[in-house]
Amino acid sequence: MKKALFYLIVFCLFVSQAAFGATQAGSKVTLYRDTWGVPHIYADTGAGAAYAMGYAQAEDRLDDIYINIRTAVGTMAEIQGKDAVASDYRMRLVANAERCRTYWETSAPAEVRAMGDNFMRGVQAYLKEHPEKKSPYATELHGWQCLAIGRAMMFNWPLDQIQEDLEHKKDAPPFSSNSFAVAPSRTADGSAILMTDPHLTWEGMAVFYEGRMHAKDVEMAGYWIVGLPLPSLGHSGHVAWACTTGGPDTADVYMVKLNPDNPRQYQYDGQWKDFGTRTFTTNVKGEPPVTKTVLDSVYGPVWEDPDPKTGIAYCGASRYIESAGLLDQSLKMVRAKSCDEFAQALSMFEFMEQNISFADTGGHIQYIRNGAVPKRPSGYNWNVPVAGGTKASRWLGFHDIKDLVQIKDPLQGYFQNCNCSPVLMMRDSLMTPEKYPDYLYNVSWDKQSPRGARLLQLLDADSSITRDEAMAYTLDVYDLLSKPWQQALKTAVDALRCAAPAAGQKKDYMTDPAFAKAVANILAWNGEFVKDSVAAPVVMFWRLKCEKLIDTAAIADGESLSSGDQDKMLAALAETLVDMKTRYGEREVKWGDIKVVGRAGKFFPCDGADFGSREKRDYTQTPMVTGTSSQPNDAGQFVARKGSSTVMLSFLGKNGVDSYSLVVWGQSSDPNSPHHTDQAEKLYSQRKFKPTWFKKEDLLKNVESEKVLTP
Repeated sequence: MKKALFYLIVFCLFVSQAAFGATQAGSKVTLYRDTWGVPHIYADTGAGAAYAMGYAQAEDRLDDIYINIRTAVGTMAEIQGKDAVASDYRMRLVANAERCRTYWETSAPAEVRAMGDNFMRGVQAYLKEHPEKKSPYATELHGWQCLAIGRAMMFNWPLDQIQEDLEHKKDAPPFSSNSFAVAPSRTADGSAILMTDPHLTWEGMAVFYEGRMHAKDVEMAGYWIVGLPLPSLGHSGHVAWACTTGGPDTADVYMVKLNPDNPRQYQYDGQWKDFGTRTFTTNVKGEPPVTKTVLDSVYGPVWEDPDPKTGIAYCGASRYIESAGLLDQSLKMVRAKSCDEFAQALSMFEFMEQNISFADTGGHIQYIRNGAVPKRPSGYNWNVPVAGGTKASRWLGFHDIKDLVQIKDPLQGYFQNCNCSPVLMMRDSLMTPEKYPDYLYNVSWDKQSPRGARLLQLLDADSSITRDEAMAYTLDVYDLLSKPWQQALKTAVDALRCAAPAAGQKKDYMTDPAFAKAVANILAWNGEFVKDSVAAPVVMFWRLKCEKLIDTAAIADGESLSSGDQDKMLAALAETLVDMKTRYGEREVKWGDIKVVGRAGKFFPCDGADFGSREKRDYTQTPMVTGTSSQPNDAGQFVARKGSSTVMLSFLGKNGVDSYSLVVWGQSSDPNSPHHTDQAEKLYSQRKFKPTWFKKEDLLKNVESEKVLTP
């Protein structure tokens, strides 16, 4: 009987491991690399695929794995010194490492643990094969750190909402993105189309990693956060999805009254309640260690040191601080076979607040303004710190996904979301603000963007979108403000020509051949910021100068400028030409001479634009966004450093998914790799997509290398 029981237990353990995708001894995983260096992984199990993904990321981005781990667990100051203390404190404040480690050991589904643990084993396998690879950021590797990295990235949104409430400000965030979806009724080949284009800063955790993964119930092409076994954006064999910044209000700040006789207590329902306390020490390179004590309330952690003068502490509240099922939800998203199943995965609310667009091979397109939104009692201003200390202002639970702003298969047959209000996503949108509580609709800075307005214009005008058109729309570089500025310039020049000579008050700039040529170039310009344009550089420098001198909002609205502003506009153009002569040695330079993309000393001409003042209605941002530093380098070039960096366009139909991708630099962070800047030179600079070769038969025609791994 005991022997039978023993064998039964062994059998059950075996079946359990197999069901959860644990890697079996001797199983093989094949890691292909295509001609762009992108990894394509074929494995029997998700855990095996995760092992190969860890190996591939270590081969391409080893330092970034360690950097993301240290960022997530709050130990970056050990390497970077005092400049990293604040970001370390933020992760310690929400106990990111402790929560992830505890969840991993006690609650994480076995399959999720197997994928995270095997991912890190893959990293270790690469290091064992290449002992010469040493990272200055190296630290111990554990599977739970994958979850910590995912949460750290996610925290950029809810924790920033807490900070905004605390500071009572609603500035536009540093992150933006583009997405659009088109139903089969508006495409030339009858497929559904989904485009994703996150606009993040090109540094740190926001630099995604491109890959393909094929295993049992896990098929994926897209973009991974470095250090994660599962992707954040892209498509599976059935569903494609995209995220853009924006969404419901998922976080609040509560004010609590401190006990004047004991600052470790706060008032709650007429009684003094003890704060929970956590003390930790942060090691700081070149500095003494920093020891801090965090106070925890029923709402969440105290966000900043309490002020004894006011006797008030401010507590941050968000479900995301405690939730730890991000990887579990990610796995369900990857495995969804329809929009309905994908929406069901979203209802776990482990994913941060975002505008989420998705489409499936069944021809459906859907949008949800997603987030874990608390049900808030009425009578309070939830955009500022709310008086706590009483059950009356406590949250009343959380909204169901059906309560959120959303639409499926709109009659218009398309939508776009480029960080815009739901009412502006398509012509005659049914998602209007009066239908929802303010904190669910939650539109403040994200009303509309020039990118969104342009894509809306293109999508709405085209009832039969081809693949080539979808690619062109995604990488469009047309400036919606070009015509208003051309008209204002023409009107000013015409007024100058019509001025009575006896007046003698207006300088005739058109007698200068260089000025007259610049005017002719601007008026003949097609409005596109492309590398061969000689009008584009003049337009940018001239408009930036005009912002300080004239009513640029009037130009955007198509209104007439005053005579004085017309004179100032022409004078500003003349000054711009002098400035360009001084800086570049000539007045006529090409956009690609001053706007470049690349890294490590290798730079290439670049299209697209992102400049100007929102406040003065002089903001240009093309759908293909290439934001630069505010000052040029020594060569007078503006180097792209943010914007469109990881683009994917998916065509979904009965035969599966065809997709195309584009990244800003290349697959590898190693300057000696042929894939360090190859895509910047051959694709990004040329505004060209590459096929993802998601199907194996397509991949095998384009293989650069093949490696068999044994987890």
